[in-house]
Amino acid sequence: MDAQTRRALVLLGHFVVTTSPAPNPAFAVHELQALLEGDNLEMREQMKEFMRDPSYIQRYDLELCEERELALVRLKKICVNGYLNVEDFRTNPRRIFAAHEVLAMCDPSTATKCTVQANLFGGTILKLGTKKHHDLLLKDMKTLEAVGCFALTEVGFGNNAVEMKTTAEYDPSTQMWTIHTPSILAQKYWITNGAVHAHWSVVFAQTMIKGKNHGIHGFLVRIRNQDLSVCQGVRVDDMGHKMGCNGVDNAKLTFDHVHVPREALLDAFSSVDADGTFHSSIVKPRDRFLKVADQLLSGRICIAAMMQSGSKVALAIALRYAASRLCVGPSGKSDTAILDYQLQQRALLPLLARTVMLNIGLNHVKAMWAAASGFNGESVDPKVAQEVLILCCAIKPMCAWNIQETSTTCRERCGGQGYLSVNRFGTLIGFAHAGMTAEGDNRVLMQKVAKELLSMTKLPAVAARLQQAQQAVGPDISSVCALRQLLLIREGRLMVALGQAMAGAKEAGWDEWMKRQSDLVQGTAFAYGEREVMDAASAAMEAPTPLGRPPSEELKVVLQLCARLYAARCIEQDIGWFVGEGVLPPQAGREVPELVRSLVLALGPYAAAIVDGFAVPDHLLAAPIAGDWIRYNKGDNKGELLELLIDPGYTSQHSRPHNTLPQLYLVCGREAYTLDLEILHEQTDID
Repeated sequence: MDAQTRRALVLLGHFVVTTSPAPNPAFAVHELQALLEGDNLEMREQMKEFMRDPSYIQRYDLELCEERELALVRLKKICVNGYLNVEDFRTNPRRIFAAHEVLAMCDPSTATKCTVQANLFGGTILKLGTKKHHDLLLKDMKTLEAVGCFALTEVGFGNNAVEMKTTAEYDPSTQMWTIHTPSILAQKYWITNGAVHAHWSVVFAQTMIKGKNHGIHGFLVRIRNQDLSVCQGVRVDDMGHKMGCNGVDNAKLTFDHVHVPREALLDAFSSVDADGTFHSSIVKPRDRFLKVADQLLSGRICIAAMMQSGSKVALAIALRYAASRLCVGPSGKSDTAILDYQLQQRALLPLLARTVMLNIGLNHVKAMWAAASGFNGESVDPKVAQEVLILCCAIKPMCAWNIQETSTTCRERCGGQGYLSVNRFGTLIGFAHAGMTAEGDNRVLMQKVAKELLSMTKLPAVAARLQQAQQAVGPDISSVCALRQLLLIREGRLMVALGQAMAGAKEAGWDEWMKRQSDLVQGTAFAYGEREVMDAASAAMEAPTPLGRPPSEELKVVLQLCARLYAARCIEQDIGWFVGEGVLPPQAGREVPELVRSLVLALGPYAAAIVDGFAVPDHLLAAPIAGDWIRYNKGDNKGELLELLIDPGYTSQHSRPHNTLPQLYLVCGREAYTLDLEILHEQTDID
C-alpha cells in the first residue's frame, strides 16, 4: 500500500462512524451473531476485514459510468482474493450466499452484479454445462476475466418466460446454431452486466431443429470480445439511469442471426448430434424449461440474503442514531434520546424482531436448498424438491417486503438526517424495490406458493398441519405456542377456503384464480410464509448453532421475545381477519395491540445488543448518523465521506473512457487528501 493511500485510510479511521459499546447485554452477542450468520463464520469475518480496502469506502455524487466501474472494481477484488467462487456450489453453496450478505452491507450494486455473475451465469454454466464449458470459463470467472450475464427475460415475456420468442435454430449442414431476436418484444431485457462489462451471455431460446420446437434451452453466446467491443450481430442498448442500484449496468440485448457452434448448447440434460438428432433426459418441454431456469431458485435465496443485509444496515443506522439524538424531555430541554419515545420504539422494534425472525427462516431455507441443490449429482426426492421450491418462492418476497418497510420507516424515523444520501436510506429503498421485482415479481411468486400448496394438501405432513390448525387457542394468547397456533389456524383456514373456491370454479378455474380470488391467493401464501418462519425460529432455539451447542438460556429469552413480538405483530396487522373469522373474540382482538406494546417495551433493553449481533462493522455501516454525527458536521462535508476531485479536462461520462475513474479526495474537517482510484482500479490485493 502506498504512503498516500495509507495516509488517507488513517484519516478515514478518524472520520468513519464509530460507536460507543452497547451496555452489557444479558446474552453473549457473539452467540447471537453465530446463530444469525449460521455458516462460514471465519470467511465472513475475513471478508469484512478485507473490505477495509479503500475501494469499499462509500461515495455518492458519481457519474453513471463511475458508479458502474466502482462496482466492477469492488467485485473483482472479492473474486481475485478468493471470497467468491462459483465452484463452491458443489462443495459449500452457503459460502456463496454468505458473500452476497457481506457485499450487500456495503454496496447493493456490487452485490447485484455478484448474484448474476456467480449464481445466474456461473451457476447455470456449472449445472447445465459440461466439461467443455467448464474448461472454457470457470478459471477466468474466478478472477472476473470472464464476465457473464443471464438473458432470460424479454420485453414482452417476463413472468411468462416459457412463451419467449427468441429462437435458436440448428443447421446440420454447418453444425451451427442461429440465435435470433424476431421482434421488439423478444429483446432480452434488464440484463445485468450486459450494458458494459459482460463478455458472455447464457441466452435462453426456443430450440428449433428441422422445424420442430424442442422447448427452451440455454446457449453460451459471446456478446463482447476481450477488448469489450461488441460482437457481430449483437446489439447492446444501455438501459441507463434507474431509481436505484446504478452501479449495475443493465441492457437490452438483440441478436440478429448470430451464429454459434453446436457446442454452445448447454448440454448436461439435452444434446444434439451433428446430424440434428435431439436427445434429452427430460421428456416434457415444459420440464426442460424448469430445469434450465433452475438457478432462479438459488437466485431468490441470494436476493433474500442481500435484502436481509439491507434491513440490518437500516436498523443499525436508525437505532444507533435514535440512541444518540437528544430531543425534548420532561424538563422541556433536549436531554432525552428519541429511542426512549414509544413512538420510536413502536416503529422500529417490531421491524427488528421481524428481521431477526426472517434471518432464522432464511437460514432454514438455505439448508433445505443446499441439501437438494443437485450440484453433487445425487437425485432429489420430488416431494423435497417441491418443498424447497415453495420455500424459495416465499422467503424472497418476505425479505424484500421487509427491507422496503424497514428502510422507509427508518428513513422517516431519522427525520431530515435520513434524507441525506450519505446516511444510506435512499440507496436501501432503491435496493428494496429491485429485490421486490428481480428473480420473480413478489406477488407472482406468492401465486406460485399458493398454487403449489393446493397440490400438496394430501401429503401426510401438510394434512397433519391442516388437522392441527383446527385446534382452538386458550384465553392466553401471549405465549410462543399460542401465537404460533394462531398463525397456523390462519394458514389452515385460508388454504381450505382457497381449495374450496377453486374446486367450485371447475372449468372457470383461471378466472376464479386471477380475477376473483387474488386476495385469498396472496393471503394463503403469506400466511404459509409467516408460519414457516415461526416454526424455523422455534426449531433454532433448540438446535446447535455453528458454535456447536444450542442457544444459551439467556439468548433464548431474547429469541422468544423476538418470536412473540414477530407473531403478535403479524396478528395485529391482520386483526380484522382473526376477529372476523371468530378465531379471536372481540375482547382478545382489542388486547393484541397492548400485547405488541408490552413486547416492544420488553425488547427495548436488548435492541442495541441485537444490532451488534447483526455484525455490520462500522467501516461497512459507514453512515455518519450511526456514529459521531456531531463531528461529521464540524466542517463542510458536502454530504460525502469522499468527494470528487474533478480533473480539469474532465467534463462528462461521454468525454472519457468508461473504464477510468477520477481522483477522489477524502473530506476530513476542512482538509482534503487525494485518493487516486486509477491506482485502486489496477490493484487486486491490498497489503
